[in-house]
Amino acid sequence: MVSEEQLLDSAARVLAGDHSASMVQIAAGTGTSRATLGRRYATREALLKAVAVRAIQVVDACLAPADLAETADGPAFDAALEELVLGLLPAAHLYGFTSRDATVLADPEFRAGVDRQDQRALAFLTLGQRLGRLRADLPPYWIWYALWGLLDAAAEGVRDGHLAPRQTGGLVLTSFLGAVRPPGPPAA
Repeated sequence: MVSEEQLLDSAARVLAGDHSASMVQIAAGTGTSRATLGRRYATREALLKAVAVRAIQVVDACLAPADLAETADGPAFDAALEELVLGLLPAAHLYGFTSRDATVLADPEFRAGVDRQDQRALAFLTLGQRLGRLRADLPPYWIWYALWGLLDAAAEGVRDGHLAPRQTGGLVLTSFLGAVRPPGPPAA
């Protein structure tokens, strides 16, 4: 029997590849029958809402490293940033679908969850800028969006068979840090 989390994660992967996938297509892509999927979620909208709730829960957990004290130092920030980036990688399929689906985006609870997550991330990135670990000439929102863009690209590369899942962490981390770190040696 597939757990609820596994089913929702699989459904998100199907939907990330085809936003208009029907319940029949989602069931086939998750390895369940349409009847089984229908017993758990009476409508496609109910399934979409469940995927959105799952996305908020997963990303909330991934943001734990970002909850640093204002007194954190540069090395603590660097470690937390790496943990955050690598932790978010498995959540990219959830974000990739939920961030583009009109039904999900119209849900006030989902929007409130995303707004709360954005504020946590922005506080963390602003701390990194104050510590000299991130470029101060880039708006924190841009840094946050750029990270999600790379995560989404990695998920798509894996889904399309062009990238191995094991290589994406290093690719995302190298690309992200190369773009957002200030030039020169890190601040003391």
